[in-house]
Amino acid sequence: MEREERPKLQKLPVGSIVPEGWLKDQLLLVNDLQKRMGARSDVLVQGAWKDGEALPRYLKGLVMLAGALNDARLVDKVESFMSAVFDSAKEGGDFGPSERPYLAHKIEAVKAVLAYYELTGDERAIVFLRKFFKCQYDTLSVTPFWYHSRARIPDEIRAIETVYRAEGGEWLKELAGTLCMKSCDWFKVASKFPYRKPAERMISATALKKAMRTVTQAENSDAQKRKTLTCEHANSVWKHRSHQILVETSGVSLAKAVKYPCTYGAFIGDDELKRLSLRFIANLDKYHGNATGMFAADKRLAGVSASRGTDVEAASEMMESLVTVLEETGEAACADMLEQIAFNVMGAAAFDDVSAVEDIVMPNQLECSLRRREFFKDSPTGNAFVREGLSRGAVALLSAYPTFMQALCMTRGDELNFFAYAPCTITATVNGAKLRIKEDTGYPFRNTVVFRVEEAEGEPDVRINFRVPRNTKMRLISGGQVVATGEGGISVKCILRTGSTFMLKLDIPLCALANRDGSLSFFKGSLLMASKLVSEAKISPADRKLIEVNTVKKWSFTPVVAKKTVGGVRHLYEDEVTTVNPVSHRPFSHDAPPFELTVRCKAVLNWDYDINGMSAIPQTPKFSEESVERVFVPFGCTSVRLSHFPPCYKN
Repeated sequence: MEREERPKLQKLPVGSIVPEGWLKDQLLLVNDLQKRMGARSDVLVQGAWKDGEALPRYLKGLVMLAGALNDARLVDKVESFMSAVFDSAKEGGDFGPSERPYLAHKIEAVKAVLAYYELTGDERAIVFLRKFFKCQYDTLSVTPFWYHSRARIPDEIRAIETVYRAEGGEWLKELAGTLCMKSCDWFKVASKFPYRKPAERMISATALKKAMRTVTQAENSDAQKRKTLTCEHANSVWKHRSHQILVETSGVSLAKAVKYPCTYGAFIGDDELKRLSLRFIANLDKYHGNATGMFAADKRLAGVSASRGTDVEAASEMMESLVTVLEETGEAACADMLEQIAFNVMGAAAFDDVSAVEDIVMPNQLECSLRRREFFKDSPTGNAFVREGLSRGAVALLSAYPTFMQALCMTRGDELNFFAYAPCTITATVNGAKLRIKEDTGYPFRNTVVFRVEEAEGEPDVRINFRVPRNTKMRLISGGQVVATGEGGISVKCILRTGSTFMLKLDIPLCALANRDGSLSFFKGSLLMASKLVSEAKISPADRKLIEVNTVKKWSFTPVVAKKTVGGVRHLYEDEVTTVNPVSHRPFSHDAPPFELTVRCKAVLNWDYDINGMSAIPQTPKFSEESVERVFVPFGCTSVRLSHFPPCYKN
């Protein structure tokens, strides 16, 4: 007898998860950010899409924010921008700005149109995409795959599959396979990861400069010069190893590529390819991961040093990839990483009122300034906070929390799967019965999650699976009784009735975990803890759109930890003291964070700035005799901070 195949996980439709509590507050702050962006003058000229990726990237974020907030005014705003994309279509199906008709811009627009379709169900989107894909299919032999477009062309696969499910056409599967073949060999990169060092150690500055000059010259806006960008020229340039490294070490391209084995594997029914995505994630973390949960790429891969940065745009793309891989594989480690990026990187990327956003976030960051562009050469604003316009970090933030929401609950057959936790109301259909469940929690800042079934059609028999966050123990309580306990996950089968209530109680100890660079970081579940440093913020005299933040008092200290581990986990030598504050309308408040920890620390006598002005961790640290108490807060509640520390063991 043939074994019945288990149904796949399914994300809930847009609008099925309604944010509440701190999550809604954060989304509203992000919505205030998009109101201040002044996007129309940046991306449209007399209502037409004229140039670059800015419009489709902004538009996709706007679409996702509109869906998360279920805001009709935002949907109207989406319509006004989406018309510029639809109006750019040519008779044969091609589209995009005529001034710079690059495929990379169209790839981003395809994703925006797909997000728009998922939000509105507007059939114009399917017609638009089908015509473009048919044009692309017919012109593949004369289309040069160049720079970002070569790296990112498989980003179209989800949209291709959506059109295929709606209208059929085996040529669409053929197109998806050809795009994977013409792209970088991401499947090989995933299986035998070649980029195990920072990018600058794999390509000389001279070779990098030459490769970039080649790209710039070929992409010159002069139409006559663009004629040199032929298939032959693109393929010839691609044979140079320097160009491959340039393209394949891009943080944004890598973050996107993580999901390609999954998306293509799902389309053609190959589960082995899905597992490649998990290997890809593991390799990026192994060779370039840090305590924030994201791999380091201050534009390009940057290794494991706490003095290297994470590109916020890449982090947003990684969140999208993690949700995709989670949906296809059910691997809970993806949810752990997703929560870390959402709570740590995205929290710290903006001021607590989200009035200004930076492009680069560092695990150890004592200065946010325009001067940092000398180090982050591809970031014209350095790691300063940008308060106006469509900066890369600001655009990325629009879609970050809506993406995170997609992991809060997924269904599979008769299952409800809670992979992440946040205050919300969830509407889902399981076993043919409609359910509405309210999730009341202050997690990750608090340790309880209460679920109340507000509506249940009939009395459906449902299996509920709960992910237990890493380094956390969890109890499921119903009717005042402990129903189940677990680490990793809890699974129960029950009959749900209107009014049913159950609670998760989490034990979240402060843990000291080793980083790839030999340092220690301190976690409360998914929350990375960082030192609370005294700092000053001021408008940059060189550019009034920028706000620079600098540490102004002594910062070089480290917590004292126990020599022995307990259950493989290291803890502080002396217990921390916890101060609990209200979770305010600014969830990542700097002045009054949701909680603070007072920790016994020692000064590190030889921890100072290196030649680049970074706080490089000393390989052989020297500690003071005396210890002092220092305050630690969630990483997302900081603009400047330390989160990687040299190990200091008692005795």
